[in-house]
Amino acid sequence: MSTQEAEARVQFGTAAIISYVIEMGVDPKLIELASTYGKRDLRYLSAGEMAELRVTNVAANQPPTDTSQVPTVPNPVPESAPAPEARQEPESIAVAFVRDLIEHHGDNDDFAIAQAQASYAPKVDYYGKPTSLRSIIQNKRNYYKQWPDRVSNVRDESIAVTCANDRCMVSGVYDWVVRSPSKQEKGSANFSYTISIGPYPKIIAETGTIQR
Repeated sequence: MSTQEAEARVQFGTAAIISYVIEMGVDPKLIELASTYGKRDLRYLSAGEMAELRVTNVAANQPPTDTSQVPTVPNPVPESAPAPEARQEPESIAVAFVRDLIEHHGDNDDFAIAQAQASYAPKVDYYGKPTSLRSIIQNKRNYYKQWPDRVSNVRDESIAVTCANDRCMVSGVYDWVVRSPSKQEKGSANFSYTISIGPYPKIIAETGTIQR
């Protein structure tokens, strides 16, 4: 196959993995971390890393379980015990999804493209125009090429989220800095994403403006 086709297949596969990671509530930075190691390397995550990346829902500072005291036959759960939480609230899923997309897109170009591939629906209301995923990816590819060094941080106090009928709208403000070998720019921007939650969260609408 051609180099271009091979790259496309790798991006598609990475996008599928990122979709699954996001669906399970794990921070996509786990995939970025994994991609920095070769296929013959082993990298074990510490308890703190697993908690930070949301691989587990155990607090990082929680002491390890003493398995020597665990009975071989578990005690029956009382009938009155409350059922465990089945799923995250859609609001928290949507906010984490958008924050990951904004704050991690500058970490690595290949990862950023794969994450975008996994995050957008096939057709998106993109800044007021119906736009295909292919066009969005090309737009982002051009932007990343123009600005190879990018940092963005969402202002926590600015975030607003509303959800209804498996759709969530997340809006807010983020600060950004972009650099090329010959230039640097920085500023703030308003953002607004509409997300179809479902089994795999997908962006179905996006808009925003640069603050002056």
